[in-house]
Amino acid sequence: MNNFPYLIFQVFVLFLVLFTMGCVKQHSVQVNGDSLSFYYCDPNAKEILFASSADHFRCHPAIKGPEDVWQVTVPLEKEFVYFYIIDGELTLPDCPDTVFDDFGTKNCLYVSGM
Repeated sequence: MNNFPYLIFQVFVLFLVLFTMGCVKQHSVQVNGDSLSFYYCDPNAKEILFASSADHFRCHPAIKGPEDVWQVTVPLEKEFVYFYIIDGELTLPDCPDTVFDDFGTKNCLYVSGM
């Protein structure tokens, strides 16, 4: 009996399960009263830092939580630009609004609905 089609089906199902597990959305922001929580999903990161113009680009270490989602919470500001540094590399997530800085580098723009 030839089990090859069944084997291919099992491999496909395994791939589908592994591919859909883990992070659903790479980057998100949530307002929590007078603070903002930024979430970034990266299962391979060893360190994620968050930097923003709100405090002159001081690096805030994110904390790795369940499902490889890293979180950092900062005070709520009306508007600022931000980016991540992941394992030493400047990283710009998918964000709805971006602006260029004085050096021609793109940054995410956060604008509060305050």
